[in-house]
Amino acid sequence: MGWKAYRLVYQAKSHVHIGWHTLGYIKLTRYYITGKNMWASFTDNLARADGSIKDTTNYKIYGEELLNKSIFISYFYPALFQNDELKLLMPEYTGKGLYYGDYSASEFERLFIKSYGQTAVLPESNTAEDESLHESEFIAPIIEDEDTKNQMPVYFVGYIFIEESATVNTKSVGWNGSKDIRLKEIFSEIFVGGDRKYGWGRLILDNEKTGEVIDNNFFEHEIVSGEKKIKITKNKPIPAHLPINSSLNLKGDIEPLVGREWGEIQDSKGNKKIGSGQKISDAIICWMPGSILEETEDNTLTIGHYGILVKE
Repeated sequence: MGWKAYRLVYQAKSHVHIGWHTLGYIKLTRYYITGKNMWASFTDNLARADGSIKDTTNYKIYGEELLNKSIFISYFYPALFQNDELKLLMPEYTGKGLYYGDYSASEFERLFIKSYGQTAVLPESNTAEDESLHESEFIAPIIEDEDTKNQMPVYFVGYIFIEESATVNTKSVGWNGSKDIRLKEIFSEIFVGGDRKYGWGRLILDNEKTGEVIDNNFFEHEIVSGEKKIKITKNKPIPAHLPINSSLNLKGDIEPLVGREWGEIQDSKGNKKIGSGQKISDAIICWMPGSILEETEDNTLTIGHYGILVKE
């Protein structure tokens, strides 16, 4: 029983907002897509492809029985296509501060991060509803090169690990080929992140740039052949969140990682609500992506649920 890795390259076709936290009335975005956001989007596409979007049980089957057991998804980072190659813009804590590829944090924000103001309107008076004004940050789908003034599309690059014997509901699962469920087709267009009802988060798979990993490269680290493990190179940035209890020495920043999960709650009227997003997960204190491994040698980490790194 082995694993195959595929590198997926999506082109952003609309604004991308990956919820982080709120500052006043501004909803801030992360500057990359977490594995959990991709997991939610892939789960949605699988349920829709099955024709069972009204059956919430199938969301749980695909999300938990397939995507958290036989398929594991990495984080996705923005990239530009320059000089016939993808230029990855992954965060890295350097001696000069936080960088995204060759861009400093302030340069990256100036080029890639925009915002959009919104408010709810009262239909009876056609005026703004009190306390409804908010502003949402987003990663722009197109930027302007400051030197050439050319318009450049923004891509997102990440990886998916598929168990070779993956099945769900007695159906075989694979990237393409003769499998019953061919993920390449199902994941060809996805919507990820917030404000999707406004058309935000639309990503289209670039088939020419997407394919099976043959050089074992994983964000400049090395995939352990046939496994969903990577060798993290010392003095290189980690490509996802890593719990601080991993006993590894890193340099960077930490944050509590929380998110919405499938669960059951009771509202103020005592009614039960069951489904996705009803439960808030327990906080995990993690090293943030881009933190630098300060060890005397490389370390092997496992790609865990939602792309979070695990030290076993």
